[in-house]
Amino acid sequence: MAQGPRERLLASAIALMRERGVHATGLAELLEHSKTARGSLYQHFPGGKSELMEQATLLSGHTIGNQIERALAQGDPASAVGSLIDDWITTLGSTSFAQGCPVLAAAQSGPSEPTIQAAATTALEQWSSLLAAALAEHGTPQDAAGPLGSSIIATIEGAIARSFAARSTTPLSDVRRVLVPLVEQATQRRAPATTP
Repeated sequence: MAQGPRERLLASAIALMRERGVHATGLAELLEHSKTARGSLYQHFPGGKSELMEQATLLSGHTIGNQIERALAQGDPASAVGSLIDDWITTLGSTSFAQGCPVLAAAQSGPSEPTIQAAATTALEQWSSLLAAALAEHGTPQDAAGPLGSSIIATIEGAIARSFAARSTTPLSDVRRVLVPLVEQATQRRAPATTP
């Protein structure tokens, strides 16, 4: 099915954000990359580039959230975390470190783009909540599940940034070696105490 101008603009915004970040992606580049006329941009995104980037961030957040949900549905939280990290190792390696996380790029857009940063916050909080719910379901105490879910996302995103900058998947591999056993430990259900 052919993509319309709105879909092409969103796809191009995500692709260019992943490669260059928000501010280094110019309006002319977006129009050329998406093969879309300037009038179509303002027809679908009246707020211009900022609105397009905001919507692209929300779409990226939703897409990655679905990926997290699928990983969690296929196994326990530790396996899901390992799978998510493996996916990023594959993505960075297969693109020669040219495509990072679009939500991370949006989060770094700065105070001049509050709606884009807010969209990134929404996505990051959604991912953290998905992990926190799964952790709690698998035995992590409620008061620890939220902070642990948030820390997992922050750690993975930080490792993506380091891997992207260093052009090496070593930071992600290091994080995998630490996080998977940590999540395994956090989700071990304690057996009820037995009375003698």
